[in-house]
Amino acid sequence: MDYRGKRICASLTWFEDSFQPNIIIHIDNAGKIRSIDKNLDDPNANVLCLPNIALMPGFVNAHSHAFHRYLRGHSEIGTPGADNFWKWRDNMYRLLDDITYDQLKQYCKGTFVEMLASGITTVGEFHYVHHSGNSRFDLDGAVLDAATEAGIRLVLIETLYCRSGFQSSSLTEQQASFGSTIPEFIPHVESLLDKISQIPDASLAIAAHSLRAVDIHDFTELLKWSKTRHIPLHLHLEEQPKEIEDCLAAHGTTPSQLLLRSMEGIASTATLTAVHCTFTHRKELDELNAKGIHICVCPATEGFLGDGIPTLNESDKICLGTDCNNRISFLEEMRWLCFCQNMKSNSRNCSELNAGKLIQIATENGASSLGLGNHLGKFQQGHFMDFIGFDLNSQRLRGFSSPQRLADAIVFGCGNTEVCITGVSGQVKFHKNG
Repeated sequence: MDYRGKRICASLTWFEDSFQPNIIIHIDNAGKIRSIDKNLDDPNANVLCLPNIALMPGFVNAHSHAFHRYLRGHSEIGTPGADNFWKWRDNMYRLLDDITYDQLKQYCKGTFVEMLASGITTVGEFHYVHHSGNSRFDLDGAVLDAATEAGIRLVLIETLYCRSGFQSSSLTEQQASFGSTIPEFIPHVESLLDKISQIPDASLAIAAHSLRAVDIHDFTELLKWSKTRHIPLHLHLEEQPKEIEDCLAAHGTTPSQLLLRSMEGIASTATLTAVHCTFTHRKELDELNAKGIHICVCPATEGFLGDGIPTLNESDKICLGTDCNNRISFLEEMRWLCFCQNMKSNSRNCSELNAGKLIQIATENGASSLGLGNHLGKFQQGHFMDFIGFDLNSQRLRGFSSPQRLADAIVFGCGNTEVCITGVSGQVKFHKNG
């Protein structure tokens, strides 16, 4: 189905922070919102009705490693020797042995298709598996092709990975497909910008994998370059205690303090996203927040890997990611963001994480993190018409679909089963009935 050039009206639409009836969205031929009307100005106007559907902006997944999904079924949770993140990482590396273009494309496409079925319309793919045995950076194209074939909006987060740890200057044999240097990486990204500009529903961000994988001087150069090109910059930060311990041993300070020091004298860092911050102290989180930095939390993965729970508050600029993609459900990420904070604080009002704020985190904040805040994340004139539809006749929503309680019912009571339709740029990419 293609809604471009049409006017559509769902039973209820998330607009101006609430579900409202009789919202008519006019979509232009490019898949952008031309206008939004609260009532039909012409009773004879041609409007496509979407009965028994609650329409919301599509979820924006700010952090994904798509190929990790193919470790599903190999969690080893509860077995001897599987007690920490680093053991899981060894298993992940084995998945990449002799990886080919076709294999990586298959891995990514399968993940992206499953994301669409869960209501995710945009994914930030934190991509660091660059090289097969054939040529440098040839695997980047596999991710782009997979997204195009799946139909998801892609932000390729092209990732710099230089070394195996804080006190190492080289990569391990298992990390060979990740590696590059600043002099090689930046020209490659420049060429990628030109290539991606020709691909519909695709854009580019960059990342330093982490401060253990990228020297702080290289990170600072990357930060300055990203600002001159107005490109978002992401990095993993303090996901594990070992990262902090190793940084203290090498630099006498923590990764978050090292990061903050690197940003001294830089006027604005609002295009920067720090992923996880699981063991970041509140003092450093406050300093990151003061600089406008996004904090991307991945609750399902952080629970799956036994990482921990970050210490958040209501001022943090939070977005969400599915990270290892063992379980792809953005509604689950949303409510476990809330539930984990509730459990950590022994409170039901931590960080003001009500249904409305969780929807904002899953849409607008994610778009902002990926540099798309002026293009999507809410239904607004000029934005792309990326959307999710929820089935109001489903078992979980029947009887709970009044405008006053629907958002709460969806966020805290529903899952992928209730997603009946997903669209990108006005075109349906997933429909529950095929």
